[in-house]
Amino acid sequence: MSDLFVEQGKAGQPLTDILIIDCHCHLGPTRRFRIVDSSADSLIRVMDLLGIDIAAPSAIPACTGGVITRGNDLVIDAVQRYGKRIWGYMAVNPQYPKVAARELERCRAAGLRGIKVHNLIGTPYDDGCYELIWEFAEEHNLPVLAHTWGEDLKQIEPHFDRYPNVTWIMAHAGTVKRERYARIGAEYPNVYLQFCFSRCPRGVIEYFVAQGLEDKLLWGTDAPFLCAAAQLGRVLFAQISPEQKAKILGRNARRVLGLDQSPVVESDT
Repeated sequence: MSDLFVEQGKAGQPLTDILIIDCHCHLGPTRRFRIVDSSADSLIRVMDLLGIDIAAPSAIPACTGGVITRGNDLVIDAVQRYGKRIWGYMAVNPQYPKVAARELERCRAAGLRGIKVHNLIGTPYDDGCYELIWEFAEEHNLPVLAHTWGEDLKQIEPHFDRYPNVTWIMAHAGTVKRERYARIGAEYPNVYLQFCFSRCPRGVIEYFVAQGLEDKLLWGTDAPFLCAAAQLGRVLFAQISPEQKAKILGRNARRVLGLDQSPVVESDT
C-alpha cells in the first residue's frame, strides 16, 4: 500500500496536501548557547521548506530566561505579522503573582491563545504559586503546554481533574517512563502527549499508538533547539498507518488548539 508520507519524505519534498501543525517550538535567544537565527522569519522559512502550515511557538527568554515581557513580545509580534501561520503561547514567572497576572491578561488581549510552563525556573508544578496560571487557563479554556521529563508528572497530574477546562499538553512524552505517559494520556480526556525529543528512542510513537492513543498525540519540533526535519521524519517513517500519521501531524492539534475554523486548515482531508 502506498504511503504518501514515506514517499514525500524520501524525496525530500514538503507535504503540501496534508495539514501539519508544530505544537511546540520557540522564538528568541538563549544564554546557554548560540542559536544562529531564532526569529519569526526564520521559523516561517523552515515551515515552508517542510510543509508546516501552522507553528505554535513560545519565547525562550520568557520560558527559561526570566525576560518575560520582551520574550512574550516576540511571540505577539510573530502572531501579528503571520496571523494565519503562527499561533502563540504566553509564559510568565508564577513566583511574581501580581506581575504574572497582569502579563497573562496582556498577552491574551494581544492574541496569544495558550500558556507554556517550564519547571526549569526552579519551582515544581505542585507549588501553590502555579495556581494563578491554572486558574487563568481554566477560566479562559486555554491549553497549557508543560515541559516534563517523567518524574514531574507526579507534580502536575493532580491538577488534571481539578481544572477540567484546561487542555494539558505534556511535552517530551516518552523521554523516560513512557508507561506513565501512556497511562495519563488514556486516563484523562483533557491530557495530550507531545513527544519531541533529541534522542528519538526507537518505537516511542508506535508504542503510544499501540496503547490506543493515536487521537491524543501531538507533533512538535522543539525548534530551534532540535532539528525540525528530524522530528518530522520520526512521524513520516513511523510504522503506523497514513491515517494515524495525519492525525498526529495535524488533525489532533487542529482540535486541541481550536483551529477548526482557521482558513489554513480548510484544505485538509
